[in-house]
Amino acid sequence: MPMFDRPELKVQKDRRVCRLTDARMAKYSRRVMLFTIMVFFIAVTVGELPLVAPQLTLVLAIGLILLSLLHGYHLFRFGSLYAAGPHRWRRRYFFTAILFAGWWGLILVCHEWLLGFAPETHFLWLYTVMYSAIVVTVFAPYYRFLTWCLVVSLVPASATSFLSGDILGTVYGVLSLAFVWLISRQARLESENYWGRMGAMQELQQRASQLAVASKRSDAAIELTNEFVANIGQEFRSQLTDSLGALALLEAEQLPERQREWVRLAKNASRQQLKLVDNVGLFTRVARKSIRLRQGPFNLVKTVEKSFKFAAKASHRQRLEFNFEIDDKLPVMVIGDNRKTSQLIRNLVEAATAIAQQGEIWGQVDFSPISTAEGQMTIALMDDGQGEILPDESELFGAFSRVDSAQVATGLGLSIAKGLAEAMGGYLQLHSSRDGNRYQVAMRFATEPNQRFYLVPDRRLQDLDILLLHQKGLFVSGLEKALSSFGMEVQGLKYTSSAHRPALEEAVQQALVRSQLVLLVPAMGDSSLLTAVQEIIDHSDVEPKNCPLMCLGAYGHKQAFTPFIKSLPCTQYLSRPATRKELHDALIGLLFCGGKKTSRRIVTSSGAHPRQYALLLIEESRQHQRVTEEMLHTLGYRVEVARSVVDALELLSEGHYDMLLVDCQQNTEHSAQIIETLRHWESEHAVENRLPIIALTSTTEEQFEGRCLAAGMDDFLTKPLGKDQLRETIECWLGSARD
Repeated sequence: MPMFDRPELKVQKDRRVCRLTDARMAKYSRRVMLFTIMVFFIAVTVGELPLVAPQLTLVLAIGLILLSLLHGYHLFRFGSLYAAGPHRWRRRYFFTAILFAGWWGLILVCHEWLLGFAPETHFLWLYTVMYSAIVVTVFAPYYRFLTWCLVVSLVPASATSFLSGDILGTVYGVLSLAFVWLISRQARLESENYWGRMGAMQELQQRASQLAVASKRSDAAIELTNEFVANIGQEFRSQLTDSLGALALLEAEQLPERQREWVRLAKNASRQQLKLVDNVGLFTRVARKSIRLRQGPFNLVKTVEKSFKFAAKASHRQRLEFNFEIDDKLPVMVIGDNRKTSQLIRNLVEAATAIAQQGEIWGQVDFSPISTAEGQMTIALMDDGQGEILPDESELFGAFSRVDSAQVATGLGLSIAKGLAEAMGGYLQLHSSRDGNRYQVAMRFATEPNQRFYLVPDRRLQDLDILLLHQKGLFVSGLEKALSSFGMEVQGLKYTSSAHRPALEEAVQQALVRSQLVLLVPAMGDSSLLTAVQEIIDHSDVEPKNCPLMCLGAYGHKQAFTPFIKSLPCTQYLSRPATRKELHDALIGLLFCGGKKTSRRIVTSSGAHPRQYALLLIEESRQHQRVTEEMLHTLGYRVEVARSVVDALELLSEGHYDMLLVDCQQNTEHSAQIIETLRHWESEHAVENRLPIIALTSTTEEQFEGRCLAAGMDDFLTKPLGKDQLRETIECWLGSARD
């Protein structure tokens, strides 16, 4: 009804918003109607109106009940009536509510006119004012309707009060009119606020819906981009592995030195491209937080050492010193993802190397137990401050962020390391100052209950004196700590310039006289220590025959150490970085073995070679099979190639093979089906002759290993294949092939 409801805003025409408003109003109207009937009968029961005008009282009661039934019909059947027609329900509700309010106003007028300002009149008037003030916020959205209800219920009673001529009646009349005016004004303000809030909420919901749609589209676009990057990366990887395999075969040929140099250059460029492809593929998984960790027992110490030594090769090619120290408390066997741990360490060291560019990097590995079955490994890397100062982490962890003027790309490596650390329950933190950059990464592992011993120092090293001659380096203190852990008495002497020549000469002379073990540790790119010691030995009057000497050298030191081998019979050279076990074994070999161990391999008198093993290679692409086939031939194996699994089953039924090699492509499910088909045939035709199945794959999908192992795969090799890696894997399952 326009006089009660006049929609002016867009939100007032919204069916959903209006339904919520009307449902709330209907709920409170039911309560008001029931309370009103109860109040009327209380007033009639305790009051004198039935005695003064019994027939009028009966009429008022019957009218109130009939109007309540009419009004209650629209209130208690709100759901069905509103669904049939919201506007029709609202019009009928307004009409019956006004009638009900008007009848209540008539009840007030009758009490005033017949009883005056008796207690029951005060009771009914007070109730009317109270419920009007309480429900103003509920009925305020339709403030015109609320105003009409107040007018028809209170204004006639106010007029009757004025007509009574009583001072109290006049006060009642004035207060009632003022109350109606104030409540109407408040209702109008409440209505504006209410519909304003509803409009704002509606706008926010629309914006949220738009943002959700935009986010969904953005996620779909990102997912499509990641899938495209992953697929195109696999294509690049497959081609690069063939290029590297072909270059490896070409390098084995008799080529002039100039051509061999070009081959090495092409191999290095292909490896860098392959590394970039792998990092981009891994970065997409890190970005969308889809890293899957394979939980299994592995040797943590061996993994850390191998990863550090692999990363050290790149550092040394850059003429950058890299060394590390592993805490004795680090458990040997843990449960976790071996490959992801190795990837994290390599990416972190490579990024630190790219930022440092020169000088030295020192790595320290610590372990702190969290519980009896879990612990946290912390790796701290620090440089000597000769490299770039790191920017903020928000700038540094971009996909292709660069370090200021050096234009060194670091984002991929650091972002991958950070994502892997977080996936393993840890973190990656960076701190940069003029004193150097510090990288700290933490990873959590479950520890195996039955631990192995990493190293039990030989008792013969205890209390042995060793003269440690060094120049400079962050790693020297760690080296002294390692030697002390063997039980050795370390005497250190730092040589930086010719000013320290007298002290150096005195220490070397005493070592020659006492036949003391001497360990030389020259600085990267500086052989002055080796030259000075060699001159001292050459001009010494003491015969240095029984003086053991070892050099723990870096890039370029091995050639400078050659004169020592000629002048001293008991010498040994060990490249940095060296693990504690490598250093320990080198010291034992130098001090107590005196020569190489004899081989324990028993050779038969007939001199027969091991038999030539037969391998069956299943390769669906002829382009890829030639490189793998030629590499296997050069290793001394007899190889037959099947173009499909059907051809492979025919060859298996006709001949004898010692191993199956399945060259898998990008489709993990297809590769697993091939392996399952081979195992199914084997279970029916060769139950007692289980053949090892090795998968050769260029895919980097994380579910490949688990899916193919479940299908029956024994082992797998990731391309590009190296001859040494291929030989070791095959010999692990079969033994050495015939030369």
